[in-house]
Amino acid sequence: MRKVKRELKIISQDDGAIVLDKSRGIYFQVNASGVSMLEGLSKGLTVDELALQLKTSFSLDKAQAETDVAEFMALLKEMKLA
Repeated sequence: MRKVKRELKIISQDDGAIVLDKSRGIYFQVNASGVSMLEGLSKGLTVDELALQLKTSFSLDKAQAETDVAEFMALLKEMKLA
């Protein structure tokens, strides 16, 4: 499992967070499930563990949680953040 870059700073907001990549000076916004996944990745959770976490925390069915994790991981990889 890949971890997110250590240079990321997460600034919490009411409905999610702003994530700053300090090494490249870029930022983006994530919702509450994105925050949950970033925090899980920073703790070393696997994709399956992230999906279970989303399923439990956000009352998603298993397939939706797995899809959400896969899409988020693809986005992080595309942005060179994981």
